[in-house]
Amino acid sequence: MSEDILNKDQVAQLLDCEPSTVEEKARNHELPAVKIGRSWLFPRQALMQRLNEMALARPETTRPQGIIKQNTKRRGPPALPPLPN
Repeated sequence: MSEDILNKDQVAQLLDCEPSTVEEKARNHELPAVKIGRSWLFPRQALMQRLNEMALARPETTRPQGIIKQNTKRRGPPALPPLPN
């Protein structure tokens, strides 16, 4: 296969994920691909451009900002019933 066209296994290896994930992203139009018969084909240049766009888009959502905990009051132990005399 030409170096300009990648199959789903090559893209999975490039992205370090499962081929099923690559296929799902292609079906959802998250990665540029063409389906010919039963095979998904990915133009290398379009794939690299899309990955760059994804990396630059909304950097605040791609990087974890830390954990924000709500200010909740801590409850004490439950009240016990009185002991019989």
